[in-house]
Amino acid sequence: MRRLLARHALLFGLCASGLLAAACASSKGAREDGDGSTNSGGSGNDAAAATGGTDTSSGGSGATGGTDTSSGGSGATGGADTSSGGSGATGGTDTSSGGSATGGDTGAPGGTGASAGQGAGASAGSGAGTAGLPGAAGATSGGLGNAMQSGMGSSSERYATEMVSRDNVPYILITNGWGPGFQSHTVSWDGTAFTVEAMEGMRGSSGQPASYPSVFCGHYSVQQVPDCGLPRALDQIKSLKTGWRWSANGNTGPYNAAYDIWLGTDTGFGMYLMVWLRDPPTEQPAGSPDPANQGITVANTPGVWNIWSGTVNNRPIINWVRAEGSDTSEIEFDVMDFIRDAQTRGLTITGTQVNAVAVGFEIWQGPVTNLKSEDFYVDVE
Repeated sequence: MRRLLARHALLFGLCASGLLAAACASSKGAREDGDGSTNSGGSGNDAAAATGGTDTSSGGSGATGGTDTSSGGSGATGGADTSSGGSGATGGTDTSSGGSATGGDTGAPGGTGASAGQGAGASAGSGAGTAGLPGAAGATSGGLGNAMQSGMGSSSERYATEMVSRDNVPYILITNGWGPGFQSHTVSWDGTAFTVEAMEGMRGSSGQPASYPSVFCGHYSVQQVPDCGLPRALDQIKSLKTGWRWSANGNTGPYNAAYDIWLGTDTGFGMYLMVWLRDPPTEQPAGSPDPANQGITVANTPGVWNIWSGTVNNRPIINWVRAEGSDTSEIEFDVMDFIRDAQTRGLTITGTQVNAVAVGFEIWQGPVTNLKSEDFYVDVE
């Protein structure tokens, strides 16, 4: 979450620091908020965000990419909802106008946490000009491992931004080396699947992760907004299903595997929701553990979770975290079930729409080799 916050700030005018991460922190127990944007805010995030802002503003080509993406809206509106989806997927949805491609996602200002602000702005710069993919024409979304992936490549750029697609639905991949301790990486991708082939870096002085390589659907930390069905108003969402499969491939160090979900309005950023499938030994989410909500379950969702909550860059953040040592390498759920879970527990939900859903790895320390995100999808109805 920390990284995310910073990015959001850039695009929505909250600040010019941090990119995407929203809930990382320093040592365990005090993980600062943010994956760079959200988690580690603080001066570290602000620094990352500031540089990201420059890339974002200068990434005129990014605006072009956004145009290409939104122009693909006709493809999206042309499709009919297809009900057949693979396992867990409810099938394609009409991804109507990509009109929400106005403005890029702005990373929220870096919070005090480590993962606040993961290079959202920066990733908006380099690679921003990638041509948009056509809008999805009501394509059927295959279940995890059964999709048609499109868009292959590899980059060692710190902030590469690429358009990819899964079952003809467009997404955006960002290599996002936003943290002040970032040194180098090589990331390859095939559609929404990507591999951190190599990464070197270290934790920032304010607890920021070094990077948050990720894939997302919606209005996130760069100017491009893929025509994938998000953003969408909460009262217009019947279901917001998503699935993710990843593989550690022997990596045991300080990194998480986490969803970063942004809520807000059509003009601004509201809050972060994070779902951690891996809680590393030495890092923790933004905020603090909620004593009344430890070892809880979420309706229609596998696993047991511990809730951490607080603020990042003066924005609320709620984290559902798997217990340390209980990594989950594959999951499918409805984001709306987590939103309802928060409301049922009396936790504040800020915003009228879901702006974006992202997945990736907040990496605090290298080396990392062949850490892999095998498949990811978002299916909005």
